Amino acid sequence: MRLDNAPRAESQLPLALDTTYDITTCMDCCIGIPFDWIEAHMKDNHGLKCNDQQVFEHLDITTSTMKSDEAQEWLANNRVIKKPIEGIPVQKGVGCSLCSYSAKKRKAIYNHISNTHKDEDPKASIIEQRVQKPFQSHLNQYIRVQESDGSDSEDENIEDWRLKLDEDFNRLVEEPSNVASTGSLDLKLINAFVAKIRYETI
Repeated sequence: MRLDNAPRAESQLPLALDTTYDITTCMDCCIGIPFDWIEAHMKDNHGLKCNDQQVFEHLDITTSTMKSDEAQEWLANNRVIKKPIEGIPVQKGVGCSLCSYSAKKRKAIYNHISNTHKDEDPKASIIEQRVQKPFQSHLNQYIRVQESDGSDSEDENIEDWRLKLDEDFNRLVEEPSNVASTGSLDLKLINAFVAKIRYETI
């Protein structure tokens, strides 16, 4: 029997987990929530009551995700990330050319350059980049998202193709059926040989 003032079922909590960074996110607010803030955030922003055990069960975890003190240290050490945090929007933003400082608006970078790089040479400039704001409150700051341009996966695909080409070529060479009674090479062998030569001369 459920009482009216009982906490809402944990399965209905608008929470998700980014397993890469161990960050809990609020799906309704699209923001990261340090674990020690979850109970207050659910109550104040969504009118939901929950406890740690319900959050554990909902996220299918046995230990706390990133807490506020850990988040502060994480932000200091991760001003640039390669993979976006799931559940948090990636936005167009700006950054400083001399350091990893990021912001949403150019004015913030102008202030940063004036306060931090005023007398440095070469002069700092503003660069456009993709940013995320993982948290709110006193952890409110932007970080740069260094999204992959696909070159890594492309290189992997090329390497896989090269290995397969080598295997096919060697197999065709070893098979006696590749040479017809007329002494001409099998068409498959010729095509494999041409592809191999073209690849190795790129």
